[in-house]
Amino acid sequence: MALPPLPKAVAFLMRHAAIGFGLATLLMLALFRANPGGVADVLRHAPGHPWPALLLWFFCGLTLGAVQIAVAVMLQDRPPDDDDHGGGPRELLPAPVVMGRGG
Repeated sequence: MALPPLPKAVAFLMRHAAIGFGLATLLMLALFRANPGGVADVLRHAPGHPWPALLLWFFCGLTLGAVQIAVAVMLQDRPPDDDDHGGGPRELLPAPVVMGRGG
C-alpha cells in the first residue's frame, strides 16, 4: 500500500525546515570546534551529558528552520494579484485621525 504524496505546501515546509536543522547542525559543529569561552567544554562535561547540547541543537534548529521557511516564502516568485491594484508596490497614504473630546 503506497502512501499518497504530500501536498506541495507541506513538502515545501518540511524541506525548508530540514534545511534549517541542517544549518543548526553546522552551527553546533562550529560551536564545538571553535569552543568560544569554553562553551563546548561546558556542554561536553554537563551532568546530564547529552541533553544540554541536544536541546541547544533542537532550539537552534527550530529558530533557523523558521527563518529558512520565512525567507523561502518571501523569495517565492508569484504572479501579480488579480485585484484592481495590480501586483506592484502600493502607495502608502496616511490614515485619517479623528480626535475625540477628552474628558
